[in-house]
Formats: sequence, structure tokens, C-alpha cells
Amino acid sequence: MQLSFSDSVFIFFSSALLLTILGSPFLIRLLKKFGVVRKDERDFSFLIEGRLMKKGTPIMGGMILVVVITALTMLFNWHRATTYVPIGVFLLSALLGGADDLLNIFARSSRPVRTLGRIGLLIRKHKELKMRVWYVITFPWQCYKRFFYLLGSHPGHGIQAHEKILVQFLIGIIIAWWLSFKLGWTSLWLPWIGLIDVGLFIIPIIIFLVMFMANAVNITDGIDGLSAGTLLFAFGSYLFIAIQQGSRDLAFLIATIMGALLGYLLFNIKPAKYQMGDVASLGLGIILTAIAFALDRVVLLPLIGGIFFIEIASVMVQTTWRVLFGRRLFAMAPLHHHFEMKGWDEARIVMYAWTLAGIFSAIAIWLSSH
Repeated sequence: MQLSFSDSVFIFFSSALLLTILGSPFLIRLLKKFGVVRKDERDFSFLIEGRLMKKGTPIMGGMILVVVITALTMLFNWHRATTYVPIGVFLLSALLGGADDLLNIFARSSRPVRTLGRIGLLIRKHKELKMRVWYVITFPWQCYKRFFYLLGSHPGHGIQAHEKILVQFLIGIIIAWWLSFKLGWTSLWLPWIGLIDVGLFIIPIIIFLVMFMANAVNITDGIDGLSAGTLLFAFGSYLFIAIQQGSRDLAFLIATIMGALLGYLLFNIKPAKYQMGDVASLGLGIILTAIAFALDRVVLLPLIGGIFFIEIASVMVQTTWRVLFGRRLFAMAPLHHHFEMKGWDEARIVMYAWTLAGIFSAIAIWLSSH
């Protein structure tokens, strides 16, 4: 018997939900066994009163999302035109995020970033000619690293910010190639106006939004249930749009992601049994952006992903304020930590965020049909 569109969507959703629920207890035990847990000496957020209770919580719980979403899609929804690139970049992001999570736990601190003045001195006075040549050749790279250091990215244990940005840039190029050259997308849809052809300018837009959303979702993943619940609203909006457009493959992919997220959320609400970690948060931001472009509703992303935009904007404002005025605007960034520092309970912050996300999603769905 031929399944209807809605029946298939429900099957993908419920299958992902069930597999995530069944696999999560095993993953939690595995992560604890190998010590993949939060450690207070490597997490500045433990400065917030009450967060020490999170010490020992597994932090790569997002692995279950990566496995379930990838497996169900590759087995039952694998199509060159629609799903293989989103899943490919999702896996690439998972490798990047997973490596960062593990290094944050087990690696030693990175070496301090040399000042440009120090490098200039070595170029002029190092006793070995080959080293002076080496410092000259690598000077642009050192400037690039120093730029992120000045923005507040201090050397830590994991993959450094300047390294993450390069990988995210590569992922953005892959998605831009897929959308622009394979699918022929060069237009942006605007409500009440329709399609506007922007030509090859679509490529930098895609790359910027991929990098932006990867970091925005990653930054939001700081309180039990915050990122997962907000992502459910965001993907739910695009599921409604995909069904409205009759885009079966993307609807099945989104339903799979939502089912896995809901199963994960059952173990992530306070007190969390595990936390997502970079292994999934980076990739979920990227795949959300890819879906937004594929459904030609990327202009709604700042509304559908409004909480993520607010969170990363708070970090950008905090950094800018500190550079310009030498002090902080917020007690701590991103914004959810500011509210924690002000004495708000985690559950209160999450409920407000979910409520706002629901409002944003409702408005975006309404705009989508205009």
C-alpha cells in the first residue's frame, strides 16, 4: 500500500524519536565510561552560582542526533538533488565539533598567540635565516590568528576559533556550490514581492549565513533544553513550509531531525542527563541554513531562528563594547548567561526562549504564504 505524504512524514518523525530514546541511555553510559564529561576547570560558565552541579554531565550527547539523522536519511531518504549534501556537511561539521569537544576535555592548553610585534622582532633578529624566512611566510596567518585573539578568542584546549572559521568557510562553499551550480538557485524570495535574482551574489550570502548560524546555534547550547527546544520550533516552521510546497524529501529530512531532537530533549531538560556539545550544535545550525535556502525561505531565517540571532548578537555587542569602552555591557555573554548572573532560574530562561521562538515561528509561517 502506498503511504500518503503525511503518513511518511510521521513515520520518519516517530522512527527518529524512538531510536533516539532507545539509544540515549547506552550513549550516556558510554560517555561516562570514557570520561567525556564536563569539567569545571575548563568551563568559565561555572563562575555562575549553581552551575557546579553540572560537573560530570556527559557533553557529547549530540552524537545520538548525528547517528540517527544520518542513518535514517541514508537508508530511506537518500537523494542526490536534495539530501546528500545537507547530510554530508552535517557529518563534516560533526567531525569538527566532535574533535573540539574531545580536545576541550583531554588536550592540554594551546600555546599563547604571539604578538605581531614579537613576530616582527623574530623576523629581524632570529639567528637562523630559515626561521626568519618562515616567520615572513607565515606572517599573514599570524595576523589572522591575532585578529581572533583581539576579538576575545583566547587560546584554550579545543580547536581554536580561527581554525573553526576556516572549516565552516569550506562547508559554506560546498553548500553554495550545491545550491548555486547543482540546483541553479540564484534568487531570493521576499514576502509580497516574490523572487529577486541576485546572481552570483547568492554565494557570499550562503557562506556568511552558514558560518553565522553554525556559531549562533553553538553559542545558544549553554542551558539545559535551550538549543534543542528552540531548534524544534525552527525546524517545525520549515517542516510546515516544506509540506506546503510539496517538497517530500526535505520534509522527510526535517521530520527526521525533529524526531531525533524531541527524543534528545527528553534527556536534556533540566537536570540534563547529557548535553549536546559541538558535535551536533555546529551541524544543526548549518543544516537548518541549508534547508532554509533549499526551500527558498532563507529570508525568514532571522525570524525563525530569532533566538539564535539574539544570542550571537549579544556576544558581538559584548565584544564590541569591551573593545570600545573597556568594560562589559552584559554581566556575561551570551545573553542566557547574563540572565543567570542576574539570578534567573534556567527553566525560566528556557521557557521565555521557547515562547519567543513559538511566536517567531508563527509569524514566519504566516509570512511564508504571502
